[in-house]
Amino acid sequence: MAKLIMFFGFVWVAVCIAGGVLQGSMPFASTRLTADITNAGTTITVASTNGFPEPGIIIITSPNQEEERIAYSSTTATTFIGTLARPLVRGSGGTTAIAHSEGDTVRMIESQLVNNSIDYNIAIIADSAGAQAFLSVPTAVFSILLSFATSPFGFLGTDLQILTVLWGICFLGMIIAFFISIAGGRRV
Repeated sequence: MAKLIMFFGFVWVAVCIAGGVLQGSMPFASTRLTADITNAGTTITVASTNGFPEPGIIIITSPNQEEERIAYSSTTATTFIGTLARPLVRGSGGTTAIAHSEGDTVRMIESQLVNNSIDYNIAIIADSAGAQAFLSVPTAVFSILLSFATSPFGFLGTDLQILTVLWGICFLGMIIAFFISIAGGRRV
């Protein structure tokens, strides 16, 4: 049963990512700094924030290949910023806050593709200011399970939409098998 769940999980993540990328709803965003920032700067000014999720984590790479991860809570058309409740976190993810120069590359973190594919930002729970997100975890888990049951095979075209129905039937069968295995435990 565990191998079956793992198989369906891997297929689901692959289909969600492939479907989002092929439909253009999950771009991999990249931009450049338009102003220098110090190691204590609280506003990241870039050419455009188009395609970056809100909130999220960005990676700034300098020409000498030094990287810094920065968690932000909101964006404007050209800036990544924090709020009073969720400030900009420099040097997140074990990196060090360093100064960056105009022209340095700013990109989204690759794991955002998974967050976007399941339509829930897991990174919110991981940061220190996201404690209130624990209140929404049961709703998020239900949403993830619902999206798991109805995987987005739409990118394959209308001729192969039957795969969505077959996937749903397999998911329902897996849930039934799970409950039968729980109910049919050994009695000594």
